[in-house]
Amino acid sequence: SSKSPGLSSAYSRCLQDLCVAMNIARRAMMQVHRRALWHACRIPRTLSTIPGMELPVLSEKLEELARPTKRRIEEAKVLHPAFYTDQSYAQIERERLFGMNWFAAAHVHEVSQPGDVKVVEVGKTSIILTRDKNYKLHAFYNSCRHRGARVCSSSTKGCKQLVCPYHWWAYRLDGSLKATPPAAMPKERKEDLGLLRVPGLETFAGIVFLNQLPNPPPLRDCLGDLPEKLKRYDLDDMELFSTKNYDIGGDWKLIAENFVDFYHIDAVHPELSRFSRVDDHMPYQGDGQYVGFVTSPLTDCGGPGDSIKFGQFARLREVESKSALFFHIFPNISVTIYPHSVYTLLTLPSKTPGRTEEQLTLLMAPEARKSDVSEDEHQERCSALFDFVTSVNDEDVGAIENLQIGLTNLEGQGMHGEFLPKYDWPVHRFQNMVLSGLDGDALNEEFMPKLGNTFEQKVLSG
Repeated sequence: SSKSPGLSSAYSRCLQDLCVAMNIARRAMMQVHRRALWHACRIPRTLSTIPGMELPVLSEKLEELARPTKRRIEEAKVLHPAFYTDQSYAQIERERLFGMNWFAAAHVHEVSQPGDVKVVEVGKTSIILTRDKNYKLHAFYNSCRHRGARVCSSSTKGCKQLVCPYHWWAYRLDGSLKATPPAAMPKERKEDLGLLRVPGLETFAGIVFLNQLPNPPPLRDCLGDLPEKLKRYDLDDMELFSTKNYDIGGDWKLIAENFVDFYHIDAVHPELSRFSRVDDHMPYQGDGQYVGFVTSPLTDCGGPGDSIKFGQFARLREVESKSALFFHIFPNISVTIYPHSVYTLLTLPSKTPGRTEEQLTLLMAPEARKSDVSEDEHQERCSALFDFVTSVNDEDVGAIENLQIGLTNLEGQGMHGEFLPKYDWPVHRFQNMVLSGLDGDALNEEFMPKLGNTFEQKVLSG
């Protein structure tokens, strides 16, 4: 039957509101399911990745210093300086956080072809990533099965086999033992002497994640609703443009906290603040082991990242095509997603407490090159964007290293910093993920602040 324009418009709005409400209800059901999974996957405090051994636990002093942070943000205090400067704690953290949780190890692009080998150093633990002749990805501990010598000292391309430099034991890229020259070893013994495999290996958003637990829970159980938020971004199909490596004189947690701290933009990043103002940031947060927020709408200001210079991910909704997304995936990778590109900061604690190895990576959307732009001009635009991103990160490195110096000065003073709830909720969330992770737990969402979901509602409404 025919309807008047007014009734038709009202009917359309009603249907739209109903769809949004159904999406919100479905996500709420999914959140309940994820919480149940996290609870079931809780890791005992004494569990170790090495049979017969127990992981170190926090001292009573550090347990006491952690308590003021394990509160709702209105009453909580910033994590005590000892958690960034104490050397005995740094070892506990490496073994418990990186030994009991999924962590980012590399980009898939770095090990995309047969013969690609990537060496990943996590504190005192060394891991080898390989891509074998069948295009299968593997992760092994970087120790020979003969006497335990380090097998690989650096990453490489076009590798045919992994050879231990001590006695020339050779391994295929699938980790199986190939030869033990000059001795001949029976085939049945070789089958049991392959490189020790890292138990958990999965990929998400073009990133390789590892887990050292014997039977780790699925990675997506930890990510919560993040895969849903990113489903229209073709992150597995991006093109790697360039990387830059940093050796930073600051704890890895400070780098993560700096990424989620948009409150510092005006003070540290004068150029960035021209189009990414502090009060333009809003939450984009659900349940999951991540911190998420967004800047919307983006503002073109004549800079290298302006929207007119690149094509966008093809499947974005209108509001996503005008927004920048920021996600820190616990514990160690920060992801900035523009409509045309992505840059990441992957951090790993070094052997020296208070120092961090960081890799900045810029990747372009599959459709980033515009049809009327030559390849040379496109490369120039990408180079200008990379230069801008690295200059912003260079500013952050200076701020982080200065913060590490200040925290070291306060180590014995018993001082906790203060949270400003409006701006510091992302730092509070991350710090509580750290403290929960030390116990093998996911974050307790019940103690996190209730945040606005204005941007998410716009995305759901199309």
